Amino acid sequence: MTHGDIALVVADVNPADFTESQMLPLVRRHHEVVLAAFRHGAVLPLRFATMLTDDEAAWQLLRTCHDEAVANLDAVAGHREWGVRIRRSNPAPAKGISGTDYLAQRRRARGGGDETHRRLARHAGRSVLRPPGSEFGLDAVYLVAVPAEAAFLAEVDRLGEAAQTTGPWPPYSFSELRTTAP
Repeated sequence: MTHGDIALVVADVNPADFTESQMLPLVRRHHEVVLAAFRHGAVLPLRFATMLTDDEAAWQLLRTCHDEAVANLDAVAGHREWGVRIRRSNPAPAKGISGTDYLAQRRRARGGGDETHRRLARHAGRSVLRPPGSEFGLDAVYLVAVPAEAAFLAEVDRLGEAAQTTGPWPPYSFSELRTTAP
């Protein structure tokens, strides 16, 4: 369905179909639909399992969020999402190192993700840095303009084999459309 210069892709679903055994196929189908739309232009993927009660609710969403959606679509047009993760290295403490030096070494290793993030974010229009967990020293996504992707990927390559990259994706992490009333 369309309103003004935007469209909303909808499908009839039965909430009872959202069972554990059917979840993965439904997630895959959602992703395939988002990718198909993304091949034709900018998209704002709604969260998986966003449900509206009926066609009138979908029309109301289009009317209510039109200006917000247009602004967000303009912001992501010509961009793709890239994910970068770097596994945290936990080197064994050197023999003879003090506890204080060992803790300082660990703090430096954790802080390296922040500097790496800044280097990568220079090539992105926007980024989301996820809090570091026990496994990853860097876990982030970047919204990169297509013309800047070569420079972004060259920066990722300089990180070496430790960097795990995914993408390009539609801007899942940068789709901030409000789908409920304030």
